[in-house]
Amino acid sequence: MDDLIQSQKNPAHQMTAKGRAIEEASFRMVDEEAGPHGFSPLEWPVVRRMIHATADFQFKELTRFSPGAVEAGLEALKGGARILVDARMIACGLNPERLALFGNEVVELLSHPEVVQRAKATGGTRAEAAVDYAEEQGLLEGAIVGVGNAPTFLLALVGAIGRGAQPALVLGMPVGFVNVLEAKEALMASGVPWIVTLGRKGGSTLVVAALHALIRLAADGGVDTSGAGREG
Repeated sequence: MDDLIQSQKNPAHQMTAKGRAIEEASFRMVDEEAGPHGFSPLEWPVVRRMIHATADFQFKELTRFSPGAVEAGLEALKGGARILVDARMIACGLNPERLALFGNEVVELLSHPEVVQRAKATGGTRAEAAVDYAEEQGLLEGAIVGVGNAPTFLLALVGAIGRGAQPALVLGMPVGFVNVLEAKEALMASGVPWIVTLGRKGGSTLVVAALHALIRLAADGGVDTSGAGREG
């Protein structure tokens, strides 16, 4: 009964007691194996969940935050900001009940007919066309943008930012080889809040994990209740 009451109060806590215990034990194991770190109390829960989702402790070294990035993300989420993503996989991975907590809509445009038509007409990628369309429609303003797949999406987004678009937070985590490093470096120099995975590593799974961590923090009032972090 306590679990039911808790899930009704806060959709970010929908697991049973046993499921929650397993998750918390996993987080404690991540904390112990990761050891000391320099992340803030708001940043570490994001990195921890990314490690938890991939079993890859290298993200402790690869993940970077611009100053105040998490705070900007939490404020945007609590204000009902849309979440614009570059891959359907991210949209499918986000928990609808958690999104409903603050009314955050997930928008994925790569399969939009207008976007597909533009990409064919210009010879560019659907990712580039999706950003152009989002910019024209005002969908970037105040949005949280999650990029886990297409470096061209991130480069086009940085271009839109240079023209005045102002997303609330960008999760720049595309994976791959061509233009990946350049896209991430451009984002870090763009002037908007960002969370980035350095190098070639990234992926939709990481974006989903980071977003779920942010939603959990927003639901808990900016306090990490998922396990005991450790600052170095």
